[in-house]
Amino acid sequence: MDCCKPKKVGNKRSQAIDDDIRDANQNALPKLRLLLLGTGDSGKSTFLKQMKVLHKDGFSQSELDKYRAILPINALGSMQQILAGYVEACAVSKKMRIKSKMKEHFDKVRSAEELTPEVANSIEILWNFDEINMVFESRTDYHINVPSACPYYFTNAKRFADRDYVPTNEDIFNAKVRTTGATDIVFETGCVEFTLVDVGGQRSERRKWLHCFDDVTSVLFLTALDEYDMVLEEDQKQNRLQESLHLFTQVSSSQFFEQSSWILFLNKNDLFIEKIKKYPLHKFFSDISEKDVSDYESSLAYITQKYVAAFRGPGPLYHFATCNIDTRATEKLFVALRDTIITKALQESSNNV
Repeated sequence: MDCCKPKKVGNKRSQAIDDDIRDANQNALPKLRLLLLGTGDSGKSTFLKQMKVLHKDGFSQSELDKYRAILPINALGSMQQILAGYVEACAVSKKMRIKSKMKEHFDKVRSAEELTPEVANSIEILWNFDEINMVFESRTDYHINVPSACPYYFTNAKRFADRDYVPTNEDIFNAKVRTTGATDIVFETGCVEFTLVDVGGQRSERRKWLHCFDDVTSVLFLTALDEYDMVLEEDQKQNRLQESLHLFTQVSSSQFFEQSSWILFLNKNDLFIEKIKKYPLHKFFSDISEKDVSDYESSLAYITQKYVAAFRGPGPLYHFATCNIDTRATEKLFVALRDTIITKALQESSNNV
């Protein structure tokens, strides 16, 4: 906020005047409202968490306590779902079985009700088996809906189980909590006051969105790049990418956003880079061949074009490939984003004069 602060002078009277000017300037700050939209698990809440770290005071003690309880549940619950899927796979495949050296840890984790140090140790041991990794990598085929952050949970399970454990920012960015209703934060940067609103992305939450649509300066729509072969948590028959594209068309054509600028975040590009090496796009889309999407750039361009074609907004669509768990990358992105939003808002304001 340095650009909004007048120069200080020495005596108390002048200091008081400076304080009054500063207060007046604060009240006069331009106010912009940003709305985060997208399907569940696209990274909206992670982006809001990053803004808390970058532009607020980070996480409160009550928030740290909340995530201290959530992350052990993420680790244990995710591994239990993978093991349940593995058991089902063994029942239908003669080639798969629970190895004798896995069984003790397998049974311990499946029957656990909380993440103790012993259970966390068993999770780490199980994660080192290729068979468990394979089931996680092929989780869509096995109808297992677990977060993409599972490898992070499993490699940090022992730390989560420690009685003195305190969550780090990275832990919180990777934590999986379903957003219900609307959550917002207000922060100042670049001499502008931003209100950032995050809403739940599951189908059951979308009917609550309408009350968030008033006076939106920009819509930030997030999609997870790695979801092209995944299905919805709430509908096992619906592909996540197709659901996201349908939602993007629906909300971008809304009359509520006729004056809003649109920014598309193609999120989780770090996971996308690794995933397409094992599961290239041409295996999932009939309109492309292997040579059409031979690397990250061409694969990203293919997904991006699908959203460009689905966009129904009146203005330009800005799009960025992102990794919301990377604080430095998110900070650089938001600076560019902020300037774009402010410029667009100023243009709209001058056009309306």
